Amino acid sequence: MSPEDKENLKRIKTLKVKEDLPEDLRIAIKTFLEQAYIIGEYDLPHMPPEYMENLLNVLAKYPEHSLFTLTILEILKKDRLI
Repeated sequence: MSPEDKENLKRIKTLKVKEDLPEDLRIAIKTFLEQAYIIGEYDLPHMPPEYMENLLNVLAKYPEHSLFTLTILEILKKDRLI
């Protein structure tokens, strides 16, 4: 893992989910971030797709967060994951 990746991993561990988000969305984001940290910490090859699927399914319920959803989709497309 590169030094930059290690710094990003440390940053992920300290991120807090905004309390004013709906509870199911807070849980989905928190779970996704925890899994991202685990992937990096244990140098696993990939994240189980269920975590991203759950995050996108919950985000789809909240059109006010569509910019966040579109950003995630753009990243997935760029990395050829979808």
